[in-house]
Amino acid sequence: MSNYIKKYLCGKPALDYWGVPSLRNNIEPANMIFDEEYVIFTDMPIYRPDRAIIHTCSIPGAEKYVSGKVCTLPLVFLQVAHEYSIHELIYLGLQICSYREGNRPRCTVEELHTCAVELRGHRGRRKALRAIRYLDNNSRSPMETLLYMFLRLPNALGGCGFKEITFNERIILDEGRKIYYADLYVPSCKLDIEYDSEEYHSSASAVLKDEIRTAHLESEGYQVVSVSYSQLVNLKAFLTLARQLSHRIGKRIHIRARKFFESFVALRDLLQKKGLQIRSRFQKIQRREVPQFSGVKKMYKIYIAAWKRLIKHPNHSLVLTRAT
Repeated sequence: MSNYIKKYLCGKPALDYWGVPSLRNNIEPANMIFDEEYVIFTDMPIYRPDRAIIHTCSIPGAEKYVSGKVCTLPLVFLQVAHEYSIHELIYLGLQICSYREGNRPRCTVEELHTCAVELRGHRGRRKALRAIRYLDNNSRSPMETLLYMFLRLPNALGGCGFKEITFNERIILDEGRKIYYADLYVPSCKLDIEYDSEEYHSSASAVLKDEIRTAHLESEGYQVVSVSYSQLVNLKAFLTLARQLSHRIGKRIHIRARKFFESFVALRDLLQKKGLQIRSRFQKIQRREVPQFSGVKKMYKIYIAAWKRLIKHPNHSLVLTRAT
């Protein structure tokens, strides 16, 4: 390889370089060692040594998305898009754009979108643009990210479809004398959804602090709902939570998407850190594995019809068919 051609660290090794939080143990094994992977911005034939993976990129404008000897996160997001499922990619994007205490975020949704729009022809671009539609800035923990996905994503991706939800909205009380941040916030009904982890919210002092906070917010007309891990992992508890939020937000949950079943199970796999296990598309989703929202019974018949078609024709996708 000619000395004048610069190479830049890219792909999954670049995600490690930038320190994307909670990447390991969620969508990547904790002990995985990624092979060296580099990109060179040229369309010339090059020598590819055995010790490293070398990619070439000749898309105009791509070379500006580098910093030092590594690709920046907007370009890396495109590079890895084809290697992750849509749910893993959304999770990754939310973690890339998460809050970084004492400094600017590693990246923003706007930066990811600008890069994906500019680099036409890049592998993974279409999938990345689809994932970016559901991203938001300033998640402060992986559990906030997962709760957001369960509530915000559309039914076809396994979520409840509450589109208004945003991360860590600032709430100012007492004419600026008191400031709170809502983990997840729905502005239309002034609803603050708080994720209460056992680590930070189980002590007596933390419980008292949360009670005072809730009292202050409710006195000013805000609604506060606390969510625990058990409410996400237990299907009956999640169904109760989703219906409670549906009533407060004023949006009915009615499942009309056949893909809800496999998508909801994919979200559950991420929550329980089972996303690293490969779930075969030939594995049937049981009705008991999803919450019994309105419309589930009817759509499950359509899902089963599609699944049976897949068994008979393994090379076909799970196409939508009418229930008999």
